[in-house]
Amino acid sequence: MSIRKIFLMTVSVSTIMFSQSVFNAYGLGLSRTSFHTSVNGAGSIGLVPTFHPGVSMDNPATWPGLKFTYVSGSFSNQAHGLNNAGVTNQSAGFNNIQFVVPIKERFGFGISLKPLNSHNAFFSTDTVSMDFEGKTLRSNKEFRSGGGIMSGSFGIALPLNQHMGIGLSYNALFGSSRDEHSMVLNDTYYRLFNIRTYSGSTFSVDFAGRLFKNDKMMLLTFARVSMTNKPVYGSLYQFDLFEDTNNNYSFDTGDYPSEVDVDTIDVTNIYAPNSFSFGINASFKNDFNIFGEFELWNDEATNMSFASIQTDQIGSKTHVGSGLVRFGRMGARNWQDRLTFRLGLHRDTYQSIYSGKSLIENGISVGFGFKFAATGNQIDFSFRNGSRTFDETKKEIFREVTVGVSLGDIWFLRRRSKQ
Repeated sequence: MSIRKIFLMTVSVSTIMFSQSVFNAYGLGLSRTSFHTSVNGAGSIGLVPTFHPGVSMDNPATWPGLKFTYVSGSFSNQAHGLNNAGVTNQSAGFNNIQFVVPIKERFGFGISLKPLNSHNAFFSTDTVSMDFEGKTLRSNKEFRSGGGIMSGSFGIALPLNQHMGIGLSYNALFGSSRDEHSMVLNDTYYRLFNIRTYSGSTFSVDFAGRLFKNDKMMLLTFARVSMTNKPVYGSLYQFDLFEDTNNNYSFDTGDYPSEVDVDTIDVTNIYAPNSFSFGINASFKNDFNIFGEFELWNDEATNMSFASIQTDQIGSKTHVGSGLVRFGRMGARNWQDRLTFRLGLHRDTYQSIYSGKSLIENGISVGFGFKFAATGNQIDFSFRNGSRTFDETKKEIFREVTVGVSLGDIWFLRRRSKQ
């Protein structure tokens, strides 16, 4: 594949996937902690039940609790803006596409495709005017990046005993990104950009177990260990400076010079995430649930050659969250009783590698789900709102609206005979 095709593919993918957060310019960008709409609505990291009693679509160990096979997809619209700039930008894209099959309430398997992180960022300097030989020249600089790492996952669920189960997942990582430094002189762009490709893999082990149960409540516990199988590696394509005459963000025959040299560098061990997560959920008789979650995440990569626009990147993250979920009942007569309500709070603390400074994210999430049809179809809505503060000098406001649709069917289950 030619460099031009790689570049055009990167631009088209990054344009629709993520909105432009200035913090995505640090290293490979900020990583996502949730993917399914039901998980987003509770502010969860996907361990505890948020989709169905006892089931999280992001936790393979819980899939045997599903009553139907599901094809599920989530689509979101995100907006970011600096609170002191009064400018907000937004874009939309998918969060997750998933297919999950429970087998005889003991086993299960599933596949999914989801974006792991966002490298999409844009910011510019103020315009400066100067006089040159009687002519006024206006100039400024722009910095732009986009793309990210995707994950194609396969997971299975296995029972340990009557009250405990595990989930095993393999995640193939792939994708591409680009970053660009531009000098704008009287509306003419002079661009210097890099293209990166990614490949690697990780695996996860999930656990779900019942600690206690009586007539009034049930206590469930969950855990996850994620490790890198093959650290992400890739190729770095560095383009020489060129004049983008037609301003189409790409080098072509109409630009100057007519040919541009490209340096190709193979880079290894640029991303190697490992994490440990723990969650606990108290389920009461009226389908009301209270949960808490904790996660430690860090990047064990040893090669920092893929540093982006910012000369720093995220090395570790701590997540603390809690919330409540009230599940609806599929067979209820009143539509109100088929509604699922979700509410959650979370706090993420990101630690930068070089400066040692912290990026603190605080957020609140609210979500609704509605069950319909005999096979457990469900439509979910979620809204997240919060802020990110870095070094007490930069504060970013973010909002995200997500819509998800899950369609159920009967697989590996004995159909009831008609009476």
